[in-house]
Amino acid sequence: MQKPKIAFIDDEPRILRSLKMHFRQSHDVFTTTDASELMKYVSEHEVQVVISDQRMPDKSGTEVLREVKEASPNTIRILLTGYADLNAVIDSVNEGEIYRYITKPWQNDELKKVVNKATEIAQQTQDIAQEGSEAEDIQNHTALSSNTKRNILVLDDDEEVYQQMKQYFKNTYTVSWASNLEQAAKLLQKKDFGVTITDAMLNQENITPIVYALKNIQPNLMVIMLTEFKDAHMVIDLINKGQVYRCLPRPTNFSIMSISLDRAFQHHEKLVQQPILAARHHVDAVSETESSLFSDRLKGFFTKFIGWRFSR
Repeated sequence: MQKPKIAFIDDEPRILRSLKMHFRQSHDVFTTTDASELMKYVSEHEVQVVISDQRMPDKSGTEVLREVKEASPNTIRILLTGYADLNAVIDSVNEGEIYRYITKPWQNDELKKVVNKATEIAQQTQDIAQEGSEAEDIQNHTALSSNTKRNILVLDDDEEVYQQMKQYFKNTYTVSWASNLEQAAKLLQKKDFGVTITDAMLNQENITPIVYALKNIQPNLMVIMLTEFKDAHMVIDLINKGQVYRCLPRPTNFSIMSISLDRAFQHHEKLVQQPILAARHHVDAVSETESSLFSDRLKGFFTKFIGWRFSR
Protein backbone atom coordinates (compact mmCIF):
# COMPACT_ATOMS: atom_id res chain seq x y z
CA MET A 1 0.00 0.00 0.00
CA GLN A 2 1.34 3.42 -0.98
CA LYS A 3 2.27 5.66 1.92
CA PRO A 4 0.70 9.12 2.18
CA LYS A 5 3.02 11.95 1.19
CA ILE A 6 4.24 14.64 3.56
CA ALA A 7 6.60 17.52 2.76
CA PHE A 8 8.68 19.58 5.17
CA ILE A 9 10.45 22.85 4.50
CA ASP A 10 12.87 24.38 7.00
CA ASP A 11 16.15 26.28 6.67
CA GLU A 12 17.82 24.02 9.24
CA PRO A 13 18.90 20.66 7.74
CA ARG A 14 19.21 19.04 11.18
CA ILE A 15 15.52 19.71 11.87
CA LEU A 16 14.60 18.22 8.52
CA ARG A 17 16.65 15.11 9.30
CA SER A 18 14.88 14.76 12.64
CA LEU A 19 11.42 15.15 11.07
CA LYS A 20 12.22 12.66 8.34
CA MET A 21 13.34 10.13 10.93
CA HIS A 22 10.08 10.53 12.89
CA PHE A 23 7.77 10.10 9.90
CA ARG A 24 9.58 7.82 7.44
CA GLN A 25 7.76 4.70 8.66
CA SER A 26 4.28 6.14 8.25
CA HIS A 27 4.78 8.57 5.35
CA ASP A 28 6.61 9.09 2.09
CA VAL A 29 8.69 12.04 3.31
CA PHE A 30 10.05 14.90 1.19
CA THR A 31 12.30 17.51 2.79
CA THR A 32 13.82 20.68 1.43
CA THR A 33 15.25 24.04 2.43
CA ASP A 34 14.14 25.61 -0.86
CA ALA A 35 10.61 26.93 -1.49
CA SER A 36 10.89 26.46 -5.26
CA GLU A 37 11.77 22.78 -4.78
CA LEU A 38 8.81 22.38 -2.47
CA MET A 39 6.39 23.94 -4.97
CA LYS A 40 7.75 21.74 -7.75
CA TYR A 41 7.19 18.66 -5.61
CA VAL A 42 3.68 19.73 -4.57
CA SER A 43 2.71 20.46 -8.18
CA GLU A 44 3.94 17.05 -9.37
CA HIS A 45 2.64 14.85 -6.54
CA GLU A 46 -0.49 14.35 -4.50
CA VAL A 47 0.77 15.61 -1.16
CA GLN A 48 -1.46 15.15 1.87
CA VAL A 49 0.37 17.41 4.33
CA VAL A 50 2.90 20.25 4.07
CA ILE A 51 4.66 21.55 7.19
CA SER A 52 6.65 24.75 6.95
CA ASP A 53 8.88 26.73 9.26
CA GLN A 54 7.98 30.41 9.50
CA ARG A 55 11.32 32.20 9.58
CA MET A 56 13.40 31.34 6.52
CA PRO A 57 15.90 33.52 4.62
CA ASP A 58 14.11 33.85 1.27
CA LYS A 59 10.42 33.42 2.06
CA SER A 60 8.26 33.23 5.16
CA GLY A 61 6.32 30.11 6.02
CA THR A 62 3.07 32.05 5.64
CA GLU A 63 3.99 32.94 2.06
CA VAL A 64 4.98 29.34 1.33
CA LEU A 65 1.71 27.94 2.69
CA ARG A 66 -0.34 30.51 0.78
CA GLU A 67 1.33 29.29 -2.44
CA VAL A 68 0.71 25.66 -1.43
CA LYS A 69 -2.98 26.47 -0.83
CA GLU A 70 -3.28 27.96 -4.32
CA ALA A 71 -1.37 25.14 -6.04
CA SER A 72 -2.86 22.23 -4.08
CA PRO A 73 -6.03 23.17 -2.13
CA ASN A 74 -6.49 19.65 -0.78
CA THR A 75 -3.09 19.66 0.96
CA ILE A 76 -3.42 20.26 4.70
CA ARG A 77 -1.07 23.05 5.81
CA ILE A 78 0.71 23.26 9.16
CA LEU A 79 3.09 25.94 10.44
CA LEU A 80 5.93 24.72 12.68
CA THR A 81 7.97 27.51 14.23
CA GLY A 82 9.90 28.61 17.28
CA TYR A 83 8.69 32.21 17.04
CA ALA A 84 5.25 33.34 18.13
CA ASP A 85 5.25 36.55 16.10
CA LEU A 86 1.77 38.10 16.29
CA ASN A 87 1.62 39.41 12.72
CA ALA A 88 2.94 36.15 11.32
CA VAL A 89 0.38 34.14 13.28
CA ILE A 90 -2.48 36.35 12.04
CA ASP A 91 -1.20 36.07 8.47
CA SER A 92 -1.08 32.30 8.78
CA VAL A 93 -4.86 32.39 9.34
CA ASN A 94 -5.80 35.04 6.82
CA GLU A 95 -3.48 33.99 4.00
CA GLY A 96 -2.44 30.39 4.61
CA GLU A 97 -5.68 29.14 6.17
CA ILE A 98 -3.60 26.69 8.15
CA TYR A 99 -4.88 23.63 9.97
CA ARG A 100 -2.55 23.88 12.96
CA TYR A 101 0.19 26.10 14.36
CA ILE A 102 2.82 24.10 16.25
CA THR A 103 5.61 25.69 18.24
CA LYS A 104 9.18 24.45 18.53
CA PRO A 105 10.44 22.53 20.37
CA TRP A 106 7.60 20.19 19.55
CA GLN A 107 6.45 17.13 21.45
CA ASN A 108 6.91 14.10 19.19
CA ASP A 109 3.69 12.40 20.28
CA GLU A 110 1.65 15.56 19.81
CA LEU A 111 3.15 16.29 16.40
CA LYS A 112 2.50 12.74 15.24
CA LYS A 113 -1.09 12.96 16.48
CA VAL A 114 -1.67 16.20 14.55
CA VAL A 115 0.03 14.92 11.39
CA ASN A 116 -1.84 11.61 11.45
CA LYS A 117 -5.18 13.42 11.83
CA ALA A 118 -4.29 15.88 9.05
CA THR A 119 -3.29 12.98 6.79
CA GLU A 120 -6.52 11.14 7.51
CA ILE A 121 -8.58 14.27 6.73
CA ALA A 122 -6.71 14.92 3.48
CA GLN A 123 -7.30 11.33 2.36
CA GLN A 124 -10.99 11.39 3.34
CA THR A 125 -11.70 14.63 1.48
CA GLN A 126 -9.29 14.18 -1.42
CA ASP A 127 -11.75 13.37 -4.19
CA ILE A 128 -14.39 15.87 -3.11
CA ALA A 129 -11.92 18.71 -2.59
CA GLN A 130 -10.59 18.24 -6.11
CA GLU A 131 -13.97 17.87 -7.82
CA GLY A 132 -15.24 20.58 -10.12
CA SER A 133 -13.69 23.36 -12.11
CA GLU A 134 -13.63 27.02 -11.14
CA ALA A 135 -16.65 27.57 -13.39
CA GLU A 136 -18.58 24.86 -11.55
CA ASP A 137 -17.65 26.41 -8.21
CA ILE A 138 -19.02 29.75 -9.38
CA GLN A 139 -22.18 28.09 -10.65
CA ASN A 140 -22.71 26.22 -7.38
CA HIS A 141 -21.99 29.36 -5.39
CA THR A 142 -24.52 31.36 -7.40
CA ALA A 143 -27.17 28.67 -7.03
CA LEU A 144 -26.62 28.40 -3.30
CA SER A 145 -26.59 32.16 -2.83
CA SER A 146 -29.93 32.59 -4.56
CA ASN A 147 -31.61 29.94 -2.39
CA THR A 148 -29.86 30.52 0.91
CA LYS A 149 -30.44 33.42 3.25
CA ARG A 150 -27.06 34.70 4.29
CA ASN A 151 -27.30 35.27 8.03
CA ILE A 152 -24.53 36.89 10.06
CA LEU A 153 -24.40 36.90 13.86
CA VAL A 154 -22.48 39.83 15.34
CA LEU A 155 -21.46 38.97 18.91
CA ASP A 156 -20.22 42.22 20.43
CA ASP A 157 -21.09 44.38 23.41
CA ASP A 158 -20.71 47.58 21.37
CA GLU A 159 -23.99 48.35 19.60
CA GLU A 160 -22.25 50.77 17.26
CA VAL A 161 -20.31 47.86 15.71
CA TYR A 162 -23.62 46.11 14.96
CA GLN A 163 -25.27 49.26 13.57
CA GLN A 164 -22.31 49.89 11.26
CA MET A 165 -22.38 46.28 10.04
CA LYS A 166 -26.15 46.36 9.54
CA GLN A 167 -25.99 49.60 7.56
CA TYR A 168 -22.98 48.68 5.44
CA PHE A 169 -24.21 45.18 4.55
CA LYS A 170 -27.98 45.81 4.46
CA ASN A 171 -28.22 44.94 0.76
CA THR A 172 -26.13 41.78 1.04
CA TYR A 173 -26.67 40.04 4.38
CA THR A 174 -29.17 39.70 7.20
CA VAL A 175 -27.28 40.91 10.27
CA SER A 176 -28.35 39.86 13.78
CA TRP A 177 -26.81 41.10 16.99
CA ALA A 178 -26.15 39.64 20.43
CA SER A 179 -24.59 41.76 23.14
CA ASN A 180 -24.32 38.84 25.57
CA LEU A 181 -24.21 35.06 25.57
CA GLU A 182 -27.84 34.64 26.57
CA GLN A 183 -28.97 36.57 23.48
CA ALA A 184 -26.51 34.62 21.33
CA ALA A 185 -27.93 31.29 22.56
CA LYS A 186 -31.49 32.33 21.66
CA LEU A 187 -30.49 33.54 18.20
CA LEU A 188 -28.48 30.40 17.46
CA GLN A 189 -31.57 28.34 18.28
CA LYS A 190 -33.79 30.37 15.96
CA LYS A 191 -31.59 30.87 12.90
CA ASP A 192 -28.96 29.10 10.87
CA PHE A 193 -25.96 31.38 10.66
CA GLY A 194 -23.24 30.97 8.06
CA VAL A 195 -20.82 33.42 9.68
CA THR A 196 -20.36 34.87 13.12
CA ILE A 197 -18.30 37.99 13.74
CA THR A 198 -17.15 38.11 17.33
CA ASP A 199 -14.80 39.92 19.66
CA ALA A 200 -12.56 37.87 21.92
CA MET A 201 -13.87 39.86 24.89
CA LEU A 202 -17.55 40.25 25.73
CA ASN A 203 -18.63 42.31 28.73
CA GLN A 204 -15.04 42.18 30.02
CA GLU A 205 -14.90 38.39 29.82
CA ASN A 206 -12.72 36.27 27.52
CA ILE A 207 -15.14 34.20 25.43
CA THR A 208 -12.62 32.43 23.18
CA PRO A 209 -13.52 29.05 24.80
CA ILE A 210 -17.03 29.55 23.41
CA VAL A 211 -15.51 29.95 19.93
CA TYR A 212 -13.79 26.59 20.39
CA ALA A 213 -17.03 24.95 21.49
CA LEU A 214 -19.07 26.45 18.65
CA LYS A 215 -16.59 25.26 16.05
CA ASN A 216 -16.53 21.75 17.49
CA ILE A 217 -20.31 21.50 17.46
CA GLN A 218 -20.98 23.40 14.22
CA PRO A 219 -17.89 23.02 11.96
CA ASN A 220 -19.54 24.71 8.96
CA LEU A 221 -19.93 27.97 10.92
CA MET A 222 -17.27 30.41 9.73
CA VAL A 223 -15.85 32.48 12.58
CA ILE A 224 -14.35 35.91 11.94
CA MET A 225 -12.60 37.42 14.94
CA LEU A 226 -12.89 41.20 15.11
CA THR A 227 -10.81 42.19 18.08
CA GLU A 228 -7.68 43.94 19.34
CA PHE A 229 -5.00 41.30 18.94
CA LYS A 230 -2.27 41.67 21.54
CA ASP A 231 -1.24 38.10 22.31
CA ALA A 232 0.10 35.73 19.67
CA HIS A 233 -0.67 32.75 21.87
CA MET A 234 -4.36 33.65 21.93
CA VAL A 235 -4.40 33.61 18.12
CA ILE A 236 -2.55 30.28 18.08
CA ASP A 237 -5.28 28.82 20.29
CA LEU A 238 -7.94 30.32 18.01
CA ILE A 239 -6.31 28.43 15.13
CA ASN A 240 -5.68 25.13 16.89
CA LYS A 241 -8.81 24.98 19.04
CA GLY A 242 -11.25 27.14 17.09
CA GLN A 243 -10.21 26.94 13.43
CA VAL A 244 -11.20 30.58 13.00
CA TYR A 245 -11.56 31.68 9.38
CA ARG A 246 -10.16 35.21 9.66
CA CYS A 247 -8.61 37.48 12.28
CA LEU A 248 -9.38 41.16 11.62
CA PRO A 249 -8.34 44.09 13.79
CA ARG A 250 -10.58 46.72 15.28
CA PRO A 251 -11.73 49.27 14.21
CA THR A 252 -13.50 47.65 11.25
CA ASN A 253 -12.06 48.08 7.77
CA PHE A 254 -15.23 47.48 5.76
CA SER A 255 -13.46 46.84 2.46
CA ILE A 256 -11.48 43.98 4.01
CA MET A 257 -14.51 42.80 5.97
CA SER A 258 -16.60 42.69 2.79
CA ILE A 259 -14.05 40.48 1.01
CA SER A 260 -13.69 38.27 4.10
CA LEU A 261 -17.45 37.82 4.44
CA ASP A 262 -17.92 36.93 0.79
CA ARG A 263 -15.18 34.29 0.96
CA ALA A 264 -16.44 33.01 4.31
CA PHE A 265 -19.94 32.48 2.94
CA GLN A 266 -18.61 30.77 -0.16
CA HIS A 267 -16.68 28.43 2.10
CA HIS A 268 -19.65 27.90 4.40
CA GLU A 269 -21.93 27.07 1.48
CA LYS A 270 -19.40 24.57 0.14
CA LEU A 271 -19.33 22.85 3.54
CA VAL A 272 -23.13 22.75 3.65
CA GLN A 273 -23.18 21.20 0.19
CA GLN A 274 -20.38 18.72 0.98
CA PRO A 275 -20.48 18.10 4.77
CA ILE A 276 -17.48 15.77 4.68
CA LEU A 277 -15.29 18.80 3.91
CA ALA A 278 -16.05 20.10 7.41
CA ALA A 279 -13.52 17.53 8.61
CA ARG A 280 -10.87 19.90 7.29
CA HIS A 281 -11.81 22.26 10.15
CA HIS A 282 -11.69 19.55 12.80
CA VAL A 283 -11.16 20.72 16.37
CA ASP A 284 -11.20 18.67 19.54
CA ALA A 285 -14.10 18.96 21.96
CA VAL A 286 -13.53 21.30 24.88
CA SER A 287 -11.94 19.16 27.58
CA GLU A 288 -13.37 18.72 31.08
CA THR A 289 -10.30 20.48 32.44
CA GLU A 290 -10.92 23.51 30.23
CA SER A 291 -14.67 23.58 30.87
CA SER A 292 -14.05 23.43 34.63
CA LEU A 293 -12.31 26.80 34.32
CA PHE A 294 -15.35 28.43 32.67
CA SER A 295 -17.20 31.14 34.55
CA ASP A 296 -20.82 30.42 35.44
CA ARG A 297 -21.92 32.47 32.42
CA LEU A 298 -19.74 30.48 30.03
CA LYS A 299 -20.83 27.18 31.60
CA GLY A 300 -24.48 28.15 31.20
CA PHE A 301 -24.09 29.03 27.54
CA PHE A 302 -21.93 25.99 26.85
CA THR A 303 -24.40 23.56 28.45
CA LYS A 304 -27.46 25.15 26.84
CA PHE A 305 -25.97 25.31 23.36
CA ILE A 306 -24.60 21.77 23.39
CA GLY A 307 -27.94 20.42 24.67
CA TRP A 308 -29.85 22.26 21.97
CA ARG A 309 -27.53 21.28 19.11
CA PHE A 310 -27.72 17.57 19.90
CA SER A 311 -31.49 17.60 20.43
CA ARG A 312 -32.22 19.01 16.94
